[in-house]
Amino acid sequence: MPDPETLARYYDEDYYGSGEGKFLGPVEAIVRFFRYLRARAIRRLVPAGRILDVGCGRGVMLKFLKRWGYEVDGVELDTVAAVRARKNLNQEIFRTLDQAAKRLPQQYQAICFWHSLEHLPQPGKALKIAGRLLAPEGILVISAPHMESLQSRLSGRSWLHLDLPRHLIHFDMNRLAAFLQTKGYRIIRHQHFSQEYNVIDTLSYLYSMLGFDRLYPFNLIRGVHRHKACRDIDALRSALGLSVLLPLTGVAFFIANLFSLFGSGSTTTLFLGKRD
Repeated sequence: MPDPETLARYYDEDYYGSGEGKFLGPVEAIVRFFRYLRARAIRRLVPAGRILDVGCGRGVMLKFLKRWGYEVDGVELDTVAAVRARKNLNQEIFRTLDQAAKRLPQQYQAICFWHSLEHLPQPGKALKIAGRLLAPEGILVISAPHMESLQSRLSGRSWLHLDLPRHLIHFDMNRLAAFLQTKGYRIIRHQHFSQEYNVIDTLSYLYSMLGFDRLYPFNLIRGVHRHKACRDIDALRSALGLSVLLPLTGVAFFIANLFSLFGSGSTTTLFLGKRD
């Protein structure tokens, strides 16, 4: 397990982007739309109250919820993202869940782990803390890569969502759902579809089949000039990569959603409530 100092080096400005956003302009707008959809999903399940987002990033989802009248709290490593979250929300952002639990003992109507649980060195401990902080009628949301998905099995070591060393623990999301049911939770929804994550994962695999670095499409939408994986390919291959982007994205969309249809999306989202 990497020590905190080592891990901090992998959450630098290059990872989060040097400007206000992480991605290029049009893609950033799409990302913000997906954060809006996350906020809307919470709003449908939780009509009012206080929301805790563990791994809140730049606080985009929480900003939507705050506008709608929710009280919000965020947990994020003390990185570029945490600085932006403080600016976006105009409030303190906690560095760890332990810190938030000590400072904010009240109960939450929703606690979210949107692609953050896999980043934590002790996910079991985090879930125990979340269980204590969650109100009896509260909602627990966990979205994470599905280690036993068809895409994971197909991609093997090239699977985009391995993302070592930032992703420390990988889950069989079906087993995680079953485990949480033994801990007093009931499943409200088990969502296999994710246009935000599953399509780019499949697209990365398709590019790797053409001989590109598996991170090529992901790096492309973050800004070609900043990334060595993109700088090192010659102009002809770069032109080829761009020319097939749209058709490959269409193929990736079809494959990713086909896998999800069979309950084996590359990432999975669990919405859980406490049993009465």
